[in-house]
Amino acid sequence: MKKLTLTAAFDRLQQVLPGYEVRQAQLDLARTIERAFAERLPAVCEAPTGVGKSFAGLVPALLSGKRVVIATATIALQDQYLQSDIPVLQKALGKFTAYLVKGRRHYVSLRRLEQSLLAPPELRDWAYGSETGDWAELPRLPSSEIWEDIKSDADDCLGKSCSYYQDCKYFSARRELEKADVLIVNHALLMADHLTGGSLLPPYDLLIVDEAHQFYDYATNAFTSEISNFGIRHLLRRVRKHFGELQIYTNEIETEAQKIFMDLLVNGTNDRPFSPDYVNLIPLFQRLDKLREHLQQPIAGSDTEKQMRQEKILQTLTGYCNHLDHLTHNARNRELINWVHIEGNKQGRELKTALLSTPLDVAPVLQNWLFSSDSPTVIFMSATLSALSQDPFNYFRQQVGLKTAQALEVQLDSPFNYDEQCLLYVPKHLPLPSENIYNQAVAQEVADLLNLSQGRAFVLFTSNKAMLEVYGLVSQQVKWPCKNQDQSSKRALLDWFLTTPNPVLFGVNSLWEGISITGSQLSMVIIDRLPFQSPGDPVYDARCEQLKSQLNRSWFEELALPHAALRLKQGFGRLIRTTTDRGIVTLLDPRLTNKGYGKKLLRSLPSAQLTHRFDPELFAKYLR
Repeated sequence: MKKLTLTAAFDRLQQVLPGYEVRQAQLDLARTIERAFAERLPAVCEAPTGVGKSFAGLVPALLSGKRVVIATATIALQDQYLQSDIPVLQKALGKFTAYLVKGRRHYVSLRRLEQSLLAPPELRDWAYGSETGDWAELPRLPSSEIWEDIKSDADDCLGKSCSYYQDCKYFSARRELEKADVLIVNHALLMADHLTGGSLLPPYDLLIVDEAHQFYDYATNAFTSEISNFGIRHLLRRVRKHFGELQIYTNEIETEAQKIFMDLLVNGTNDRPFSPDYVNLIPLFQRLDKLREHLQQPIAGSDTEKQMRQEKILQTLTGYCNHLDHLTHNARNRELINWVHIEGNKQGRELKTALLSTPLDVAPVLQNWLFSSDSPTVIFMSATLSALSQDPFNYFRQQVGLKTAQALEVQLDSPFNYDEQCLLYVPKHLPLPSENIYNQAVAQEVADLLNLSQGRAFVLFTSNKAMLEVYGLVSQQVKWPCKNQDQSSKRALLDWFLTTPNPVLFGVNSLWEGISITGSQLSMVIIDRLPFQSPGDPVYDARCEQLKSQLNRSWFEELALPHAALRLKQGFGRLIRTTTDRGIVTLLDPRLTNKGYGKKLLRSLPSAQLTHRFDPELFAKYLR
């Protein structure tokens, strides 16, 4: 790629992309990132929707001549990078290579395919004819049981000792990564690469963490250790398959594990703190340790394949034993929260029951990883990183362990004229969310609003229970087509919303962010209440208790309120996505007007025109 200045690179973008104009905010962001790369400084960048974060990050990264990893939280943003932004930049700036990095589970294992008794002949034809072996190429996905039997699996991988190694689809993909200038990954894979000592990605110099407001939650999940009934079953299956002579020990483990996980399942609620007083884990630890002792015996002869399997199984066993030892003897370690999590559909398949240990604070780990002298230069980007304090990035910096003096920071203005494009309606007449009649009052207000907007709305909730109750009431009152998030996959629901006249979609969690619907199809976003984290989450509760125990610290000001502010900004941001969008955001929670913290939250939102009156004439000006 010919060496260009930043300005010249953006000039070329204007030449190849019809209608594109360099925005000042985008150029300011690109210059900040260029400086961060040149001076090897981390950067924290808040750039609202419409600024053009992806070009602002990619252009200076490509001009640097170094390999860059871009981590996103959502598939939608990965698709934007790969299908929209990167092809334009290749045309404007010259040839460079970019790859989407996927985990092992996406690739077929030729050896496991040949050994499978489940795979039909057409899967073999596809696997040997496919260049990538990526299941995304399949015209029709096989059942989960078949794919589990033939997918690439780190626990069952023989590496270079495998007779299929040279043709292996997974390792072929890894070799291609060595040629890449740009690697697109998700946050989870980025974390996994760090935890495995860089085994998933080639060395890289620059790291752009997009959708960085989600980074801390992904890190918390990545650094959580777990033992579950599913994990134990998978381990025992591997031991029985390759070390059948040890079946007496696996039978003992299976019996003990079934008892423990059944006790955890039937005694107590989900997502509850774990105490060794609840369940005696020592017998399971002893039986796993006995199996480990027998597996450590040297394998006779030169059976390299069996030795490799032995080593991998021992790694898993050691991890489980260490985890159980902690849960038994150090469960009151104040740096970790131990808890029970149950997931699955009781009417469907078996429930997964897990014992987990989560760090109360992952900032020290992130600090050592991302901000040491030999770390890649990292850029954090998002439309929502600033919270409520006079130091707007303080909440985020504390999450990732970043010191003020270490980083460049930039907070850019939105290119949208919210005062002209958006009306913010915050009614004062509704009861408090703590009152029993709140959901009924919300349902009536939502129905009245939908009749004015003629559907074309997202109705966002903080709990699934509230969503279903209000949906049941509203869908009976309005003539507009309504669906809720429990009725289909997110992708299918969005396809329905985009192709259905006057739709209304009721949703929680994932619908609050990562979705961009432009034009009049979405003209109203309604939020039922302030998005505080729910009490009862053991990790969140423990973090609150930790702050309560410290003098001059406030769990509400330092944890609850910043989280709610960022989440509220994400929900608000679903509406205005371009300079021509118009509509109404409705926040139904009366605490926004009758509590001091509510007024703080209102001030943190974009400067839309605010009204507290249900005014059809005013509303009509924004509902085109």
